[in-house]
Amino acid sequence: MILTTSRKPSQRTRSFARDLERTLNLPYVQRGKLSLKDIFEIDKHVLLIGEFKANPGTLVVYDVENERRLSSFISVKLQREICGEKIYNDDGIRIRISKELKDDEEFQKYYEIYDEFLFQHLNIDEDSDITLRLEKDPKYLFAIQFYKGRVKIGPLIRVKSIKLFDSLI
Repeated sequence: MILTTSRKPSQRTRSFARDLERTLNLPYVQRGKLSLKDIFEIDKHVLLIGEFKANPGTLVVYDVENERRLSSFISVKLQREICGEKIYNDDGIRIRISKELKDDEEFQKYYEIYDEFLFQHLNIDEDSDITLRLEKDPKYLFAIQFYKGRVKIGPLIRVKSIKLFDSLI
C-alpha cells in the first residue's frame, strides 16, 4: 500500500500525510502531475488523502484489483498538535479496539470494512510499540488514535462517514 494526496495539497494536508507515513510506515508518493492511473501502476492499494477547505477532509482507499474504493469523510489533529514532536515507526503496528466499541454491532460493520480495505494492507506486528487504537467518539462514527506505549502520539483521525463504491472513479 502507498500513501498519496490530491494534486496540490495544502501544507496541513502534506503534514498529515507525513504523519501517517511515519506512524504507519507506509511509502509516501508525492502526487505532482501523476494521474490516478499512474498512481495505480505503482501499487494496487492506494490510500489517498483528499482536501476540504485546505484541510485533510477525506481518506480514500483504492483497491485497484477489485475495482472498489472506500471513501471516508474525516477530521484530523496532527502529531505536532498532540505530542509536539515527530514520532517515527520503523516496524509494523498493533491494532486495538477500545472496550466501548468491542460490543457495538454498528461499529463492527465499520471495522470489517476498514479491515478489508486498509488494516489488512498494513504491516501488523503485535510486538510493535506503536498502536493504532479505534476509540469511541461522541460526535463521529469512531476515532483512530495512535499511541506509543500509553502516550498519545497522533495523528488523530475522526471518521465522520463511510461509503463504499464499486468503481475506482
